[in-house]
Amino acid sequence: MVLRPLDDDLAARWDRLALDSGAPAFVRPGWLGQWAKAFGKSAAMRALTVERGGELVAVLPLLSGRGGLTLSSPTNSETAVFAPVAADADAAAALGEELLGLRTVSIDLNALAADDPNVEALRAAAGTARASVLSRTLRHSPYIDVSGDPAAFDKRLSKNRRHGLKRLTNRLRDAGELTFDVHDGRAPGGGLATDLGTLLREGYKLEAREWKLAAGSAILSSPAVTAFYTAGARWAAEQGILRLVYLRLDGRPIAFGYCLQQGRTLSFLKLGMDDEFQKQGPGMVITRHLIDYAFAEPGVAELDLLGENDAYKADLASGTREQVRMQVFPNRRIGPAQRAAVVSVAGLRASLVERLPDPARDRLSALRNRLRR
Repeated sequence: MVLRPLDDDLAARWDRLALDSGAPAFVRPGWLGQWAKAFGKSAAMRALTVERGGELVAVLPLLSGRGGLTLSSPTNSETAVFAPVAADADAAAALGEELLGLRTVSIDLNALAADDPNVEALRAAAGTARASVLSRTLRHSPYIDVSGDPAAFDKRLSKNRRHGLKRLTNRLRDAGELTFDVHDGRAPGGGLATDLGTLLREGYKLEAREWKLAAGSAILSSPAVTAFYTAGARWAAEQGILRLVYLRLDGRPIAFGYCLQQGRTLSFLKLGMDDEFQKQGPGMVITRHLIDYAFAEPGVAELDLLGENDAYKADLASGTREQVRMQVFPNRRIGPAQRAAVVSVAGLRASLVERLPDPARDRLSALRNRLRR
């Protein structure tokens, strides 16, 4: 075990382990490396590693602060999901033991899937070390099972939802030629497509809806966020996992999706649409097309809608996964007091925010988005 800065050799070994173990694309070093560069975290990035017989069997990427006394996950408001990477249960358990053996005063891990066995191994290690732990639900993230019969999926939808999707699609088709395109960012002969930058700019423009710009949550709201998704797209295209999807009306893009397709999962990160066509529901129509695409793709078993379980997602979802923030205070002497202080501050903050008028709450949300980045 060692907590070490990243280098090319470690990145290559980590990437092989991530692919072999079925870890999400979001915890591969290429994706996280682009995140760190865009948000100015490269110097703070470290990796807690576990080896067995000379082979790398577990990795936990971390940000080191205050001389190594605090550790946190490399996450912010643009993080879809975060997870430890481990070859097997024994490797995950060893990773947890090593993490709790470090001389830190706090460990803060965000966007964890609550049902991930590797996360449970970290939680078990904290219990064994008698550390104070605070775990809070962040969201319930929806997904669609696309491993079965598409007709069975349609039957599961409510009658109103089926008719609504059909009606919206017909309205758009009445307005012109409706097409659904999927781009992997690759040129026919290999290498990156020369129009990848143009495709991304088209998508970012659609994603930058007025309310998202006001809340500071659009890709174009921040140069750092724009740089992250652009560099991430180039890395994903090189890896063969980028999927940019477009709904076009007479060739004009009216809806956009930024997706990654790795292994059994198609992850839907960003959705954008032209508000001029809002009444025709291009966001719902492109999502319907993406569901059909996922059902047709060999090896894909799940369309992960990510983010919050908004009403339009809930109607389509097969289920949700709980995402949590887990804070660990390893010092047995001061850990309980640290945990109590965090709980007290969080409660006070929530109470104050609840009392704010809606405009002030919206401004606070926009500021929080900017600070998280």
